[in-house]
Amino acid sequence: MNAVDRTRRTDGVDVRRAQRWFWALTVMAVLAMGGLYQGLRSAPGPGTGVLVLISGLVLAASSIQAARILTVLAGPPRLPRQLRLRRPARRATPGHPSGPLPSKEK
Repeated sequence: MNAVDRTRRTDGVDVRRAQRWFWALTVMAVLAMGGLYQGLRSAPGPGTGVLVLISGLVLAASSIQAARILTVLAGPPRLPRQLRLRRPARRATPGHPSGPLPSKEK
């Protein structure tokens, strides 16, 4: 058994690769936060605006992607896509508001 087989989960996720990307994105988010902080503290100008814009976008993108990876790595097991798309049928009961309406015939 080679190292590649040991790091794969049953759902096909390469755990080592995902962990490396998670930590790389986390470091990138921390550096972008430092750039954003520096840009917000500096004097207003076009260079400052570009610094704030780029660091804010990098911070948002890297944080979101790292959160998605963390959800896959640490989250509960998910149902297969086929089962998640179906909604359970609602049972209509007479006492329930979503049940059939009473007839208006008298």
